[in-house]
Amino acid sequence: MTMILIGIAIATLGGVIRWRTARYDLKDAAIDSAWTLARGKRSKENPTALERKFNAIRSEATWARRATKTAGTVAGHFIAQALGVVSLVLMVGGVLLAGVGFFWR
Repeated sequence: MTMILIGIAIATLGGVIRWRTARYDLKDAAIDSAWTLARGKRSKENPTALERKFNAIRSEATWARRATKTAGTVAGHFIAQALGVVSLVLMVGGVLLAGVGFFWR
């Protein structure tokens, strides 16, 4: 029973990591933007995810702050990619551990 609970906890941790890092992933923003455009839901009041990120960078007052915001966005994307792999490994490992715990009792 302990292995099952630990496996579920590890898989849940992986899901939480994926959920929290998804906002920094530019691939997810691009997919969301394409989906918004395909459904015809883009308007001036409802910009796409990429437009929101671009507008946040463009709204900075100076070039230095824009460069810093851009670098932060890019760094966040690469960190989100790495943590996405970690979260996938945790989720698969947790499910496998829970399965082993279930069949091994």
